[in-house]
Amino acid sequence: MRISTVTKAAVIAVVAVVAISPSAIAYDLKSAGATSVSTLLEKCKTSYQTATGDTLSHAGGGSGAGKTAINAGTKDMAFSDSANTTPAAGVFHVPAAVWPVGIAYNLNGSKELQLSVKTLSQIFAGKITMWNDPAILADNNVERKIPIYDVKNGKTVLNADGSPKVKSYRTLTVRYTLPNKPITVIYRAGGSGTTNNFVAAVTAFDPETWTKKVSDNFVTSNPTDVTKFAATFQAATGSDGVAALANKTKYSIAYDETGYITASKSLRAAAIINAGGITTRPTTEGANAAFASSSLDEKSGLITWNYTTKSPAAYPLTAATYALVKSNYGKTDLAAAVKKQVEYMAFSCPTVVTTEGFSQISKTSELGKAILSLTAKIA
Repeated sequence: MRISTVTKAAVIAVVAVVAISPSAIAYDLKSAGATSVSTLLEKCKTSYQTATGDTLSHAGGGSGAGKTAINAGTKDMAFSDSANTTPAAGVFHVPAAVWPVGIAYNLNGSKELQLSVKTLSQIFAGKITMWNDPAILADNNVERKIPIYDVKNGKTVLNADGSPKVKSYRTLTVRYTLPNKPITVIYRAGGSGTTNNFVAAVTAFDPETWTKKVSDNFVTSNPTDVTKFAATFQAATGSDGVAALANKTKYSIAYDETGYITASKSLRAAAIINAGGITTRPTTEGANAAFASSSLDEKSGLITWNYTTKSPAAYPLTAATYALVKSNYGKTDLAAAVKKQVEYMAFSCPTVVTTEGFSQISKTSELGKAILSLTAKIA
């Protein structure tokens, strides 16, 4: 992980960090935006209130709604899975969560589907339309090389850059007989940071196909006019809506947060072949490895993902959720409450709620230090 500008002041701020304590004045903070973190925030609600004395009401609505709300000043804070490219004065990003974008599929049987990102890009561009396409068959009939992580005292051992240490590999061959059925692609409607991250990844792997500008909108970013193929391209609102539609649509495929995939009866998450030819899964270890190969701009708080890294453990479809906050709230207590919320979400929620697929971030890690340096600017 490369952080562009770590200052002495940032280091002092990290050293000065103390435990989160309840606010003198209880706040019911209002937020909107990314639905990727909706379940995490809801499940973490009680522990957050106990620790801080505050509550958070998150309206969701997608990353686009979050950007609009914080820029207009209608919410105390917001969450977005993509950059706020036209922020209002004083609004900035804090990368408060790192997580894998899962590829959900609805097929018979319990075997794990495997896809290369190039094949994946062709499916979502409408170039591969049948489940028994030769490219999908090829991905699923090669010997898989799966990393085994080094674990000590129940914890994954980390390399110096924060990526999980690979102890060895195991090989596996899964003979997958795929149906002669058309693929139904489920995608996010409207503005979605999850869409932005997914499109950015497939564009990096397949720029000859994905030639349009990466954006939060799947329809406008797609090289194919998907509106002409209503039977095979279907939209759903929110992460929960995508999972629900894919869950009831046989032979469908979708991109979504892993927590929504595992909670759906008919869905499984596909394994993805990364740029190094290694079979990776949408796990926190894979997301951490992808983050370790990427870079973070401490001034803006934005992560530049290295999608094509050959780091063996890196899961290539990794994203971050940014807390969109202000440098001047006008009230000391309100600013303190927002700061506590962001830090509790980043450092504590993933340890309290482990079912949603968010990476556990240490305050002493490079990302943790960057988060604390950024939250110190909330005033």
